[in-house]
Amino acid sequence: MASLKAMLVAGTMMATAMMSGAQPVQAQDWPSQQITFVVALGPGGSADRAMRLLAQRFQEELGVPVRVVNQEGGGGHVGQTYFMNMPTDGTVFLASSIHPYVSNAILDLDADYTLDDFAFINGQWTDKDLFAVYHELPYTTIDELMEAVRSDPGKIRVSVVPGSTGFINTLQLLEAYDLEADDVNIVTYESGGAARTAAAGGQVDMTVLGADGTLPIAEYVRPLAVASDTPLPDWDAPVLNEAIASTGKSITPLVGSMRGIAAHAEFRDNHPEAFAKMVATYESILADPEFAQLLADQQIGAEWLGPERTTEIIKENFKILQQFQSHQ
Repeated sequence: MASLKAMLVAGTMMATAMMSGAQPVQAQDWPSQQITFVVALGPGGSADRAMRLLAQRFQEELGVPVRVVNQEGGGGHVGQTYFMNMPTDGTVFLASSIHPYVSNAILDLDADYTLDDFAFINGQWTDKDLFAVYHELPYTTIDELMEAVRSDPGKIRVSVVPGSTGFINTLQLLEAYDLEADDVNIVTYESGGAARTAAAGGQVDMTVLGADGTLPIAEYVRPLAVASDTPLPDWDAPVLNEAIASTGKSITPLVGSMRGIAAHAEFRDNHPEAFAKMVATYESILADPEFAQLLADQQIGAEWLGPERTTEIIKENFKILQQFQSHQ
């Protein structure tokens, strides 16, 4: 904790120093100086790779330098605090995994910021959880699997990563069938790779993990559902609410790590024309077929949700995280 506090103080001091030299920006000539993308995670990760490619394109489109700085620590909290203390004039953006890290910091780390302090622009690359069983098991639907759980509580083994979206989506699935968490044997692994290895080897009966990351073991699992509003092209499985239609209930699936960009809410509110230009530029970049293919070649998503839908998803998921916080 002392280390985390030290990093937060250091980040705040650096931000304050930069703020002292900041000049107010006029909407009609934004941007007029260097832009900084703050990645609240370490270098080399999925968010970092995606945002560095974006930074290059933004630099070309906006005609100003766009640098990327990593401020890792505290599960994103250090970088998010650093960003919140930076100038709000549109020279600094949070370009990172904007969800669930911001929400988790608010709920678990007593962050002194709220969701409303961020102007979420777009979540371009979001993990969607896959519900899949070991391929040699007989279950072909969620209904069949949940009937097995009801018939023999505690027998079915499910691999998840602690505190992950897969864990919470598993709890939501059980709740939809009026089952309790201990009606299954939830086996936790410290990494998605370890949880997938267990599923591929039949050490567990079901795994609930990011669909993209599960593709390497596709031949060893049978997909039953995807935690998404729309089907996923790589998996022949219904969306979760279709899969549980027999219960007469619906679930708001918790989405996984959402990589994208957010501005300060003050930038959006005080410089609406400049904010609109940032939004339009981002949308145009992702609409470029060549750039989208470049991202696809590196297994990076290029979805355009826009500010309204991105914010809606994050706030919906915040409520789910809040609801299941005691189970973490």
